[in-house]
Amino acid sequence: MLFKKTATACLLGTVFVLASLSAQAEVFINEIHYDDADTPTAGDQNEAVEVVATNGEDLSLYDIVLYNGSNAASAVTYDTDAIPLGAVVPCGSNVRIGVATYPSPAQLQNGANDGIALVRRSDSTVMQFLSYEGAATASNGPASGQTSVSIPVSETNSTAEGTSLQLGGTGSTYSTFTWNASAASTFGTCNNNQVFNLGPQVNVPPSVTSTSPENNGTAAPDRSSFFFYFSEGVTAASGAATLQCSVTGNVNTANTISGNLIAVSINIPLQVGETCLLTALASAFTDADGANPTANTVVNFTVALPPNLAPVVFSTTPSNNAVGVPSATDIRVVFSEKMSADRESFVLQCSASGLIPLSFSNKRYEMVSGAGRALTLSTYTALQAGESCTLTVIAAGITDDDGLAMAQNYVGTFIIAGGNVSTYYNRVNTSSPEQLRCSLNTVIRGHTVYPYSGGTTSTWNILEIADEDPNNSGRILDVYKNRSYLKGSDRAGTGSGVTYNREHTWPNSLGFSSTTGNLGLPHAPYTDTHMLYLSDTQYNADRGNDPYANCTLASGCGERVTEVNNGSGGGSGVYPGNSNWTNGSSFQTWGKRKGDMARAVMYMAIRYEGGQHPTTNQNEPDLELTNTRSLIVGSSSSPAYMGLLADLLQWHQADPPDAAELARNQVIFSFQGNRNPFIDHPEWATAALFTSAKPAGCTLSTASSNHLKSKIRIPAPGRPRPNSR
Repeated sequence: MLFKKTATACLLGTVFVLASLSAQAEVFINEIHYDDADTPTAGDQNEAVEVVATNGEDLSLYDIVLYNGSNAASAVTYDTDAIPLGAVVPCGSNVRIGVATYPSPAQLQNGANDGIALVRRSDSTVMQFLSYEGAATASNGPASGQTSVSIPVSETNSTAEGTSLQLGGTGSTYSTFTWNASAASTFGTCNNNQVFNLGPQVNVPPSVTSTSPENNGTAAPDRSSFFFYFSEGVTAASGAATLQCSVTGNVNTANTISGNLIAVSINIPLQVGETCLLTALASAFTDADGANPTANTVVNFTVALPPNLAPVVFSTTPSNNAVGVPSATDIRVVFSEKMSADRESFVLQCSASGLIPLSFSNKRYEMVSGAGRALTLSTYTALQAGESCTLTVIAAGITDDDGLAMAQNYVGTFIIAGGNVSTYYNRVNTSSPEQLRCSLNTVIRGHTVYPYSGGTTSTWNILEIADEDPNNSGRILDVYKNRSYLKGSDRAGTGSGVTYNREHTWPNSLGFSSTTGNLGLPHAPYTDTHMLYLSDTQYNADRGNDPYANCTLASGCGERVTEVNNGSGGGSGVYPGNSNWTNGSSFQTWGKRKGDMARAVMYMAIRYEGGQHPTTNQNEPDLELTNTRSLIVGSSSSPAYMGLLADLLQWHQADPPDAAELARNQVIFSFQGNRNPFIDHPEWATAALFTSAKPAGCTLSTASSNHLKSKIRIPAPGRPRPNSR
């Protein structure tokens, strides 16, 4: 149902006036709730966006698209939700109100410059693009290239629960109302102190706004569906559309209705060269008030074979101009159709790493719905942090099934993540051991989790880059024996003789025995590559689940020698020398790697403080470091313990982070999105930190690049927490 106001409508700000022939209406965002205090409940409750249609338009034809504005110059979408039909509510004049709700944990983000786009689904028209706490320019999605209008009011983490930001006043259009500060929420009903004064309204008949194919267009002979788009939702009687062709004759049709879209289907092929007449009969279509279109809609088209178009690059991952790309990323190229390629067709040139060889096989082709064939290219190396890379697809080497080559080269650029990591720790509060502990946990938790093994990127792939032999990119250097192994072929279970496997520096039997969590997804602690290291298989078994601790000759410790590689290791018969030492209850790592192992388990004690993974909602263990051996026992319950803390702190001081460990931290950061803070800030590792109590709440440090608002109070792990990016 559409109504026509007697007054003249116009374009107001970022709100589009809707039109169906002479019908005019305005649809706009009327009420928002995105942030509140974490008392008396968990905070961020009953978040929602209310939309109003002044002339009663069907709101289920619209979507709310949410934008993350942490980078105000390049806001990106993070959620799309359909608005329900809504209900007609008398607020002075009758208006239709619909509400998109965001119950916990699927909440509206509460950072500055986050945006809300109101989008007409049928043609992706952005009716309105608002934001709160500052404007943002969209870099993707329906609002791409548009800059939002920032509303003049906002909410904070101290805003009272049950309130919202609302338009108020008396008027008929968005521009005649004013945004007001938080007041008792009214979602689905009239806003506080808002009165619509719309004047008399008249029903306007439905009409066809567009068709597919277009009038005087073409259609392929095997096309089976044709479409009419109406100005509003309609119903259709049997035989509402007819199809008459010059050769095929009258064609039986069937109608399918979805809101304002009518699909006309046929079950026989048409003949190349014939002309056809597709007609929507006005008398057979009716809107909610019983009105019919004023005239039939007639579409003339010719049946023709589609021209053979040259293949083109449909999309790439990373996308063109992407920033923050993982340093060990694969490159995925999607083409517009089935194609073939030779190895010389893909060139990757990076500003610091130079020319990067790319590898693919026919087994890595895949078909993509809505496009054509995709191809995944592997670099098998880690690119340098912060460098710029250019991917070129050579046109002559890409041909379709008819032998037609791409018309021109494709060139795309992207920038590798990393370089300056100073802003990563901007929210860390060093005012006390307790605040340091909980704020560090807030910064490093919620990382991207990869499967332990499998056909996709897994911990094997990440570790074989992170632990690469610096003298041979085709080999790895293990942590205990300092031996160089061939990547892949020397893995345990694959190679023969001396092999390598994956060492859990924090034994998985101490708190997280399964590769998958309680929701069946990859378990973050088991698969965390900050803690996993590639190790000689036998030395891994010799260590078992023993804690890291100093192991003396007097306590019966035996030697596990190292090999000479990369300027370190080798020698035997001298304690401690360059050897590992173990007696079945303690494992002392050789001197070159003592600090590495200490920082790996220190990371685990701060990263895993119980509660749930903020993205997957899987339960996570509470891991603690101790000097009490009796606490270090196999357990699937929390807290679970590992040690020995005093020896680990000593190792940390004796073997500070070197360039190789810093590089490893960067590689894992490029995959998981989090860092080991004790590699970047060795001074934070103290006994006071690891023995501190968990406070009831954290105060995060103020920083200009915060993804969260400054001085946010966050409950300790295990309690509900506010939403964040």
